[in-house]
Amino acid sequence: MDKFIIIGLLLCLVAIVIQDWKYRKIHIALPVFIFIFSFFTVHQTYVVKANIIIYNLVFFLLTLGILVAYMSIKNKKFLNPFEHYFGFGDLLFYVAVTPLFLLENYVIFFIFSLVFAILVQMLLKKMIHEKTVPLAGFAAVFLFFLIVKDIILDFKKITLL
Repeated sequence: MDKFIIIGLLLCLVAIVIQDWKYRKIHIALPVFIFIFSFFTVHQTYVVKANIIIYNLVFFLLTLGILVAYMSIKNKKFLNPFEHYFGFGDLLFYVAVTPLFLLENYVIFFIFSLVFAILVQMLLKKMIHEKTVPLAGFAAVFLFFLIVKDIILDFKKITLL
């Protein structure tokens, strides 16, 4: 059963990569399925899973709030992050993967997925004609490789799989 859930999770990540690259948006069902697959793949009690999700959500929303406050203060007016800096699909993606990580690893994943997205965007600058970064797509690629690494290799797991 776990194999099918992990395959479903990986297929959703591939779909996010394709959609975000091609359309710069993702279907809302994909993060929902990622959350469901992630939730049922992690072998913890429901209370532990709920705590993991809450801690990761607090970190993510706090980070997003600080970004909005900083950009609003810098521009001397409130800026909607979804119009200027961050897509709604990106938000949904980072919320959807919260069951997969303990807080420390979620922070590491969040930071390194952003760095990965910047590096890939810079490397593919000539191929990308859009001004926006397919952040959820690049983060999905990064997560795909993390999950495969955690399944294949037995040391220093990042995810809870």
